[in-house]
Amino acid sequence: MLRRAWKQPDTGEDDASSASAAGISLEREANERLTHWSRAVRRVRVSRSLLSLAWTAGPVTGLGLTGGYFIAYGEPPHAQLLIYFITFTILSGLIGLGAKIVYDSTWGPSREQAEANVLTAIDRLGEWILATRDLHVDSLDGHARRSEAARQLLRRVDLSPEGIAVACEDLTGDRELGETLAHIDHYRRAGLYTRIRDLNERHQEAFDAAYERIRGEAPLAAAALRDRFTGHVPQLRAGIPRNEAFIERVLAAYEQGNPLLITMGDVEDMLSLAFELVSGREIPILNFTYRGRWQIAQALEELETARSRYRLNQAASSNRIRALAAWLIEANALPYETVPEELSSDILLERVTQAMDDMQMRIDRLQALEARRALDRASRARLSQVADTLGTAISLYRSARDAVAALGDAHAKLLTAAEHWTETVKRAPGGPRQLRLGTGRGGLRIVERTVSLEEDARETVCAQLVRYLQGEQEHWRRNRPLGWRPKDQARQITPTQARALAVEVAIALEPHIQLSRPEVQRGLAATNASYLGDLEPGLSAREKRSLGEAMADNVEEDLSRAAEHLAVALVRHYQVELTEAAREFLAETYGARPQVLAAISRGQHASELASQISLLSRRPTPVPPPRRDWYRSLVRARRILR
Repeated sequence: MLRRAWKQPDTGEDDASSASAAGISLEREANERLTHWSRAVRRVRVSRSLLSLAWTAGPVTGLGLTGGYFIAYGEPPHAQLLIYFITFTILSGLIGLGAKIVYDSTWGPSREQAEANVLTAIDRLGEWILATRDLHVDSLDGHARRSEAARQLLRRVDLSPEGIAVACEDLTGDRELGETLAHIDHYRRAGLYTRIRDLNERHQEAFDAAYERIRGEAPLAAAALRDRFTGHVPQLRAGIPRNEAFIERVLAAYEQGNPLLITMGDVEDMLSLAFELVSGREIPILNFTYRGRWQIAQALEELETARSRYRLNQAASSNRIRALAAWLIEANALPYETVPEELSSDILLERVTQAMDDMQMRIDRLQALEARRALDRASRARLSQVADTLGTAISLYRSARDAVAALGDAHAKLLTAAEHWTETVKRAPGGPRQLRLGTGRGGLRIVERTVSLEEDARETVCAQLVRYLQGEQEHWRRNRPLGWRPKDQARQITPTQARALAVEVAIALEPHIQLSRPEVQRGLAATNASYLGDLEPGLSAREKRSLGEAMADNVEEDLSRAAEHLAVALVRHYQVELTEAAREFLAETYGARPQVLAAISRGQHASELASQISLLSRRPTPVPPPRRDWYRSLVRARRILR
């Protein structure tokens, strides 16, 4: 019960008189209960239920009992028996009707609230996904902004020919080439691929020149433009590739308390994963296990855990560098054109270091002005901004160096676990030297697992997200600008709020799908996300839910990459023979490429020799210690700005 009383000044009167003048009392709880009961009665439709009960208890029961009794005994039933069955039917119906009313008035509202939470979560997640895409574009400048916006357009399956022309013009600056691509898409929609080949031959030279010009700066956008030029469009069933190790970056940001480890692409991937799971998608992942001798099973578990941890640490060493580059781009300290998406970690680290050197030199130049007492207010503001950016960059740089050190420890543990596995298999007679196929309970086997949310888990996750978003909305409402509308909240989010939401989504999903487990992260990374390019501002919550459910049902579950990765692990780490029967099984069941499996099998002996020497198949990018000049310039800048 919500009560609000306005206290009166103390006049020295007795308690009774002061209590009678207590003020205002708002009786809301009783009204809510009455509303629940009235809604339950309306939902049950008492009049219709009573009419149905009268029909069932009267003519239906009488005719059924009379006919059945006469067939069984050759005579009509007694009046007492007929009255008994009619009374029994009436009382049973009334009791059931009353129970339904009680249930709908007590537990019914909670079920309605749970369903409303699911719908609200889908609606808000869709809005935030769109807002995150815009944040990513907003962090860029000039041609890089146009290129990223064009790439977002080209990802849309239903993009119109005019939209393709706009995207091409933004990428290449060539309006005539954009009109050519629009003509190609018109012919594609009509199925006239002969005309597409004619246009390809006529404009191939111009397109190749434009493609080579933009490929270095925006390779993903250039590849999408090339597909459009040849008449190919993204397939709904294929889905969208996920960013590598995005879950690891989000969880690392939460554990280390450093949200800048998360890029805007990671935020979109995490929100999209939640949108998929809440919409009912079931994502299959592959793993393997051993049944038999407990020594071998224990050694297998230790090696699998060490291998998974090593893979995550291997990804983390590269992730930290990419997170640093993303932050410098967001802070306008590093041009986007110099660090395209497919740039290697070695070159990326070199260019990030150069950007930090440039910031240090800018700070030194501003400090020289201070020494000549020529540092005005605008220059002090620039000094403060550059110093803050350099300080954050140094923190991220140290995180990348720590990740490389952690990778060395993980590698040492992996070598130890691999040696233990090899020794255990050698000592045990009949060890797992082949992948077990067919029926049977023992041996090394592939295990299929599905990552999904059950109904109760979905409601729990959505309730947690709605509570968080309502808190954010309440904060926004208290600080809303003039003319604020609730729909404006998602359009005005900051990168900090987007990163915080990604962490909250990971926390909400963790108890139900175990995001922190390495095998889950590895399995999700090997699958494509559902296509959500049809999300648009202004869609209703039910339209977004229908879209999410349709995409969850239509996405093609491609386990070929996961099967190939498992085959490599079996041969390289577990010294298991990949027989021809095993290769056929992986190819037929999971769609693994036969030529890849054959190459893995041919290189088995070389892999065994390499595994005895080192399992470090991909050398991490060495990250040297932070330069002392960075620290010196930063300390001097802090002193000036005091």
